Amino acid sequence: MISSPRGSDLWQRLQGLDAEHPSDWQRPGPSRRALRTDVIVAIVAVGLMVFSNWAVLELRKGTDPSEVGGLLHDEDPAAALVGMFLVPAMYGVAIALRRRFPLWMLVLSTVAFVSAFAFTYLDTVVTQIGYFLLIFTAGAWSNQRVMVTLLRIAITVGMTVWAVVDAFTRATLLFAFSESSDSENWISSVFTAYTLLINVLYFIGAFWFGNSDYRRAGQRAALVERTRELEEYAEALADERKRVGEQAIRLDRVRIARELHDVVAHHVSLMGLQAAAARRTAETSPEKSQQALLGVEQSARVAIEELHSLLTTLRSADAEDADGSPTPDDGAPGMQSGASAPSTHTVEQVPALIEELRGAGMAVEFSTFGEPRPVSPLTGIAVYRVLQEALTNTRKHAGPEAPADVRLRYLERGVELDVTDDGPASFAHAAAARQTNSAGGLGLVGMRERARAAGGEVTTSKRGGGGFRVLLRVPYDRQV
Repeated sequence: MISSPRGSDLWQRLQGLDAEHPSDWQRPGPSRRALRTDVIVAIVAVGLMVFSNWAVLELRKGTDPSEVGGLLHDEDPAAALVGMFLVPAMYGVAIALRRRFPLWMLVLSTVAFVSAFAFTYLDTVVTQIGYFLLIFTAGAWSNQRVMVTLLRIAITVGMTVWAVVDAFTRATLLFAFSESSDSENWISSVFTAYTLLINVLYFIGAFWFGNSDYRRAGQRAALVERTRELEEYAEALADERKRVGEQAIRLDRVRIARELHDVVAHHVSLMGLQAAAARRTAETSPEKSQQALLGVEQSARVAIEELHSLLTTLRSADAEDADGSPTPDDGAPGMQSGASAPSTHTVEQVPALIEELRGAGMAVEFSTFGEPRPVSPLTGIAVYRVLQEALTNTRKHAGPEAPADVRLRYLERGVELDVTDDGPASFAHAAAARQTNSAGGLGLVGMRERARAAGGEVTTSKRGGGGFRVLLRVPYDRQV
């Protein structure tokens, strides 16, 4: 974590932090390419500094010894020689490692900057540019924000005080001992003030630009992190969308299987019942046999129509997916513009279903209790299909001649469907029922799924004597 504590807004700004800066972010170290670049820059800077210092010293040869530079060059050549190489060497090391050890290289460059005055180092241009670069680098790259901020503040204040004292001393000596005119002295004073202003802006600028670069680096890191999080979120969203699509496909398959089971099981069972009646009455009552065969034909026709409607809806849904345009509702059972629409079968068609079974020779007692009320499409198809499946199971397990009792109750909170039978009417039917039960089936599963889809439940139980009971409770309208 960054070592600086979060304090006042001014202190954060002095450290180069802001409200959007990640509190636990540290600027990563420079790359190898950046380090090689720093070494090259250091070599060039050292060469320029040595050459600049040498050129100034050569120009000072033969000057008036009263001038400071010429006096030191003439009387202290050793100090001038040391300054020519020592100061550039310290600057070279500081510039080469400025991004690797920014805080310590700032200390080294400060020592070199002060040493330039002690060792008769006369270059000013390259030295000041290098020092500016090192102050900037310390503020831009050091993760020790408290230490580097305090050090830069101390350098800025110290150098500013030094510049003020130097300017004040020069101005005092100028007005006290100069033999120049007042206008010349005034121009010199203005130039001194201008130099003081440049020095102050020099250190403040290095301080400010370093903080700005560090802050921008933190903001870029935060932006990269947010981008990464958004990419991960987009990937997770894509995965979730894929899972939802797969779940939707599975649900559609279950719904289609349930519709096919209900249609095929009911009508095939009904046709078997009618065909058996036709066979028994073929010799004794040809008219009844003929009527039973017509019932088989009608049941087959209805089954084909429902299957065709269901398959047409599926093809329409595929076409809609392919071209993106909606398809009209064709009234397929359990489908509407796809695979989720309510079926055309509902509670109002329950009496017709009972009459159809009675016409096929099945003994069904039907009673309605309570005041009929409108129900939702989901509730209607659930009641119709559960009754259809329950009576189909009665025919399969108890035999075509087994009576069934159907009671439809309109209660306060919903519809209750109660279907019971007395079990197999003969040993042959009981054996056939045991064989059918051992083979297993999906009828009860489909009933429970339909009940849950409508917000209700189905309970099944065996009755004494081998009978069976199916009890469905569903609300009038599904409550979300």
